[in-house]
Amino acid sequence: MGFNVGIKDIILSGGVPLLVMVLLSIYSIALIWERWRFFKRSTAELKEFLGRLRRIREGGDLAEAVTLCRSHKGPASSIVMASLSGPTNREERRRCAQRAIDRAAAGMQRGMPTLGTIASTAPFIGLFGTVVGVMRAFKDLAGAAGAGPGVVAIGISEALVCTAAGLFVAIPAVAAYNYFNNRTQRFAEEMSWVSEEILESLSEKTK
Repeated sequence: MGFNVGIKDIILSGGVPLLVMVLLSIYSIALIWERWRFFKRSTAELKEFLGRLRRIREGGDLAEAVTLCRSHKGPASSIVMASLSGPTNREERRRCAQRAIDRAAAGMQRGMPTLGTIASTAPFIGLFGTVVGVMRAFKDLAGAAGAGPGVVAIGISEALVCTAAGLFVAIPAVAAYNYFNNRTQRFAEEMSWVSEEILESLSEKTK
């Protein structure tokens, strides 16, 4: 007795769990692409901006620093502006700058909980599909009198497609989740240092 099962048949046998995997994969890829474009826009010319800001700060021209911030479109400009033109009290100005950093970080974190949820649940959905497929394969074996192990082998191969799909969805999602979170953390830390440098410079001028 021969069996001829193609790739299309294996994919169709994945059922609802595999369909869920396909939908999660599409959504995950779209979310990763949107976040990548957002980070690219948000951090465009950031190094050049901070380099020019440090040179201006060393020169002591506050008006030029404000002009530079207004010409920069990234979130770093609002953080620097909060450090430059906030309340006169240093601690209040530091809190204003920290709130600006938190707002920028929150914008960068948008969509990350969803991406993390996809990364953590996709393997389990795939495993569920595999378990259901294996159960169906053994049921087919029990109902096929005189059938060989090929019936189980085909059923298990079909079921394992769900496991593979779960890993296919989860691995890029985990990688992107860690990458974007690390970039957000580095941005927040760097802007905290920049804000502190500005506050130190302003304190020295008032002495």
